[in-house]
Amino acid sequence: MFDKPNQLIFYINVMLVIFGILVALVTDYIVIGLIFAISALALIYDQIRQNKLAFTISDLNKILTIHDTGGSKATVTQTQMTTACHIDNSEYWFRNIQAIGSISNFRVNNDEPAEKRKENGNYEICMKLPPELKIINGSDLTLCYEYEDAFTQSEGTLSHIVDNDTRRLHLIVKLPEGRAISSARFFFKYNGKEEALLPPVITQHTKIEADIKNPKLGAEYCLQWHWSEENLFQKLKHLF
Repeated sequence: MFDKPNQLIFYINVMLVIFGILVALVTDYIVIGLIFAISALALIYDQIRQNKLAFTISDLNKILTIHDTGGSKATVTQTQMTTACHIDNSEYWFRNIQAIGSISNFRVNNDEPAEKRKENGNYEICMKLPPELKIINGSDLTLCYEYEDAFTQSEGTLSHIVDNDTRRLHLIVKLPEGRAISSARFFFKYNGKEEALLPPVITQHTKIEADIKNPKLGAEYCLQWHWSEENLFQKLKHLF
């Protein structure tokens, strides 16, 4: 069920459970024995829960860079420290990539993806995991892609759906100078409900950041902003 390092941890926890039960049964230290046993059982439960998922992610950074004030050209770079929970995992899928505007030029660790498909209006990108990557010990995976005409409105959103056990999620939006941010908010959607999170950090009206530890599995986290309308000069520049 586990790879070798996790097998060792599992067996140690089982021995702690047995030790705790024996202490509770044959000595006067009943409470201490029960604490040992319950704590070890909790660790076993958490290990089994994590092992049900194919991968765990310790740190995920998703950066949206908009290159012009019209919002017509943008790039997304998603970098994540990923660890395989099973030694025989041979591929990784980036899922729930929003197909807004025109999306193209997918790259995974600077290579072409092994496979690309569209499911329920969103893209899914596959990366093959060569043995030399040693993802069982943790490795950085980087997905890049480009948007065209995706952020042309006064409201924009960078979102991420958590589909693997993730310890930390960091969303960043970088905007061009010359079009000020009027407001921004950070929230998540889960089971059809929306819940506000701590306000994002805005730096010099060109950068918005939000960070959350242990995001909820299956939830969609959204970093949303409003920026001012383009002035006449900026609109005319797009015509030439």
